[in-house]
Amino acid sequence: MCLSKVYLGDKNKDKIVIEEVTNIIDNNGTIEVYSVFGESNKFKGYFIKEIDFTKNYTILDMEDKLKK
Repeated sequence: MCLSKVYLGDKNKDKIVIEEVTNIIDNNGTIEVYSVFGESNKFKGYFIKEIDFTKNYTILDMEDKLKK
């Protein structure tokens, strides 16, 4: 079983917001993230910027950055 980490912005600069992620759902502009421990977070106004399955991470970024 491969579990992921979720970062906001840039993997090298920003902190991990949730670890051991089992599910990521894009629910009409709100990214819902769920962990194996039953934790969950919702990120309104974010999008999935990058997913790396070999290194087990996902990066979320803000929609506002796309408009600049």
